[in-house]
Amino acid sequence: MRAFARAVAITILSASTAMLAQQPTILHSQATTEAADHGLNAALDGLKRQNSEMWVGYSILVTSKFSSGWNSGNIAYLEGNGDSVVNDSEKTSPSSDHAVILLRIADGALVKLRVESPERQLDAGGLRFVWLNGVNLDDSVRVLTDLARQGDARRLRDSAVFAISIHQTNTATAALISLAGANNDLGLREKAAFWLANQRGRDGFLAIQRLAHEDSDPKFREKLAFDLTLSKDPEALNELIRMAHEDAEPQVRKQAQFWMATKGGKKVTEDLRTLATNDPNEQIRKSAVFALSRLPGEEAVPQLIAVADSSKDPLVRRQAIFWLGQSKDPRALEYLTKLLKQ
Repeated sequence: MRAFARAVAITILSASTAMLAQQPTILHSQATTEAADHGLNAALDGLKRQNSEMWVGYSILVTSKFSSGWNSGNIAYLEGNGDSVVNDSEKTSPSSDHAVILLRIADGALVKLRVESPERQLDAGGLRFVWLNGVNLDDSVRVLTDLARQGDARRLRDSAVFAISIHQTNTATAALISLAGANNDLGLREKAAFWLANQRGRDGFLAIQRLAHEDSDPKFREKLAFDLTLSKDPEALNELIRMAHEDAEPQVRKQAQFWMATKGGKKVTEDLRTLATNDPNEQIRKSAVFALSRLPGEEAVPQLIAVADSSKDPLVRRQAIFWLGQSKDPRALEYLTKLLKQ
């Protein structure tokens, strides 16, 4: 019985230590801790009413291991332009299953947002710092979604959308889908779609696929072609190929061709050659040849030579020869030399 009680005590102590470890070390600040018992929004509203400048922080679980990135020192300076001192052996901060959301309050409003690794010390530059315990993930997503919609400053908006994307909750996916909807401005929609593809797995891909099929804005669909290259879903390449063949807007199809060549390599050469040869739109045929020239590795030159040899369209042949002329591959030079001698 004593052994069981000791084991329980050790478990509780370990859990408490883990919770404490989520709060980073705060430097140069009058740091206090509060509980978000009535929700994150209520806690922030109370702090805004105090009408003083401060930083507010809390911890979230993330979808995948989070790091502050390359060239990150041990200390993050929240104020001013101070840089971290980075040792060569510590250029990348350790990854964690948590991240720290940091919100700066000034003049009764949220004016800045940062996301940091919990292992980094935070230098608040003399400002007050309030750490919030017990913040619910879904509650955090709701507050950040409102901030993304209200944020007139592009950097604040973009930071909020990224912060939403790393939350370990399905509510984050739903929020990003909502922000990518047609009732929002194009800049917000594009940022939300980018992180849907990048961070939200299968559900994120399905949302991007649905937008690629149904959205009426060709400028937005054009951007979705790039977003699909970020998705790890195995169907993403097939969706790019579909866009290249079927989208109603030629510019969207051209973008899809380019990115399917970058993402698909050898898997898409036949599709691109078919487009270069058979598509009724002259601009699409030209862009398909350009996409062939962007194929990775040593694949581009033989495909361009095949098009230059076989196409009955003088425009397509000229495009293939032009891109061969831009290549440094000796096979391209050999082919062009033969043409000149004919």
